[in-house]
Amino acid sequence: MNADELEARLGLLPKGENEYRVTAWESTDLEFKRDMAVATFRKALKTIAAFANKNGGIIVFGVSDNPRMLVGLNGQVLDEGQQSEQIASVISPIPTTHFATLDIHGRAIGVLLVEPLSKPPAIAIKDLSGAQGTDNILRKGTVYTRRRGQTAPITGEEFSQLLLSRDERIRSEIFAYLGRGREIGFDQVVVADPRSDSEDGNEEMTFYLPATAASNMNVIDRGTLVQEGGAPAYKLVGNVQLSTPADKDPRNPKRPSDAVEEMRPTIVEVFGAAFPWSHFHLRRAAEHLGFWNQPEGDKTHTGVEPITGTTLYYARARDAVSQFARQTPDDFVEVVGSQKTQQAWKQSRTEVVDVDEPGGEG
Repeated sequence: MNADELEARLGLLPKGENEYRVTAWESTDLEFKRDMAVATFRKALKTIAAFANKNGGIIVFGVSDNPRMLVGLNGQVLDEGQQSEQIASVISPIPTTHFATLDIHGRAIGVLLVEPLSKPPAIAIKDLSGAQGTDNILRKGTVYTRRRGQTAPITGEEFSQLLLSRDERIRSEIFAYLGRGREIGFDQVVVADPRSDSEDGNEEMTFYLPATAASNMNVIDRGTLVQEGGAPAYKLVGNVQLSTPADKDPRNPKRPSDAVEEMRPTIVEVFGAAFPWSHFHLRRAAEHLGFWNQPEGDKTHTGVEPITGTTLYYARARDAVSQFARQTPDDFVEVVGSQKTQQAWKQSRTEVVDVDEPGGEG
């Protein structure tokens, strides 16, 4: 937004010598603040969250209230770093904002543009009070919205509509992607994942290629030319790491539900058909064995599917958990079972001992 656009948005009218009245009213995407001191910006945090949860908006600093006059910023002005720190400390996810100082009729006017979140809601993550603890600016766990020029906690109906709108946007994006994939042919689609970061903190882009496309590619890795059969070569700047499709991975990865079903016969054999066994219990056993000491797994027993983020259990993990159940069933139950399950197991073991002892039943 430039100075002319802001002046038009404010609806400035001359009033006296070098004085200008602001005719625009605060609305669902516009709010005014007299100055930009720390205390004032703290009060604006609620509106920032509300704008992010709606369609975005702007906060104009340097406009007085009652009457609304263009007065400009004469005192403290928080820079973007200070603004970001204030926002990040109380709102999650962090809204994207842009700040600029514009000259309007010889006055410095601050403009903070708040972009709408792509995946709302923005939520207050801590309580925040005003000066000397008087005003309750933010309440932890509250979602704020903008309504008739005022910021207020969201109602149940508004929250439901917010989630429906968000889900509709996501569906539209997915269908657009699927439509494009159908046009190209899914066997020719390359997926780019910008989320992954390298261990040294540098940003990396991961590409997932169909096996048919990858088999026809040669790669120049760090300036080293690799040629086979005259196939086209592609120069990639950075590290080149090739991964194996799941169906060809010698580690034989399985998703939690599939791993649980594969191991169920062993669990039934050792503990009986009534023993609770799900991905939750598998996770507990794997954590006990040290296979999830890292969020991404140890890459030998456990891992994470790159695109979906789904956890994976490799054959060595499934074998190790099965062996754990067979060799030390008491310890296994103590690790994965609830108190009720543990009590039932101990009772069943006691009954077995009673039957085996001389004079016992049977």
